[in-house]
Amino acid sequence: MLDPRFSSASVLLYDPQSSLRHNTRVALLSLGFGTVEAVNDWAEFLERAEKGNFDLVVGDLISREGSLQTIVRQMRQQEIGKNPFINIILTLWDTSREHVYEGIQAGADDILSRPMSTNQLADRVHGLVNARKPFIVTEDYVGPERRQIVRGLSQGSLMIVPNSLKAKVENKPELDASPENIELAMTAIKDRRVSIFTEQFLRLSSKTVSMGAALKELDDRQALIEKMISMNEELLRLIQGTEYIHVETLCSAFHDVLGRVYKSAKELTEQDKELMFQIPFAIHTACKEVRKSASLAFDIEEVSTKLRRSAT
Repeated sequence: MLDPRFSSASVLLYDPQSSLRHNTRVALLSLGFGTVEAVNDWAEFLERAEKGNFDLVVGDLISREGSLQTIVRQMRQQEIGKNPFINIILTLWDTSREHVYEGIQAGADDILSRPMSTNQLADRVHGLVNARKPFIVTEDYVGPERRQIVRGLSQGSLMIVPNSLKAKVENKPELDASPENIELAMTAIKDRRVSIFTEQFLRLSSKTVSMGAALKELDDRQALIEKMISMNEELLRLIQGTEYIHVETLCSAFHDVLGRVYKSAKELTEQDKELMFQIPFAIHTACKEVRKSASLAFDIEEVSTKLRRSAT
């Protein structure tokens, strides 16, 4: 089973249980991985995930120390670690729908039920090399499109992302998660998320304006406002330090209007109705113009095409 092509690839393994951690490490080494760093301590795992350069992470989703759901999501958002496109396999003892959903929602590439055999692990690892699923970008998720199985998401913009494991196993350095490839892909993802947020603002603000002040409508209106406030905060985070930074003033103005409307239990004033139309439209237009004019910007399709051509 030893495959010498994996000799240059590395794994970060997290498992609090000593015997299981040892068995999984042996299984990974038997596949041919040159380096398998196995840890049982939660803090040590987080430190290595932050500072290391791994091609694959294998870890129990749920342990006494915590859940990897948030950690994986932070990895995909590039808040932890250097490579948001690292291959991730999560293991589960409890394969109830709820826990499987947690793993998929986080952005894992695969979920493997425990106990697992070496052959099962090998099949999943080879799948990440030969047929890794493309990533999908939505307003609240970045990760493999397998999440659609649970959430029933409509087909959105998909992209082939850098894959350091495939790059090493198949000796295709052009597919590697190099800083340049990561930057290109993250720029495309950021552009796509900005576009999604601004389009959502147009739709949700229009819906909000159409609502009255009856109790049921007021509750629904406040729920929409809460959603837009959260999205506006995320948009502000996304545009920091980018070519979109001039949109910050519009987002701040939108925040003020949303806060005022949220606190009101009355029909919207004509002024607020106008602002709820005009500000989202201005944000959408400003972001759209940046995407059109930025000579170094790459959209999802361009990045995917570039990597897909390299993969064939």
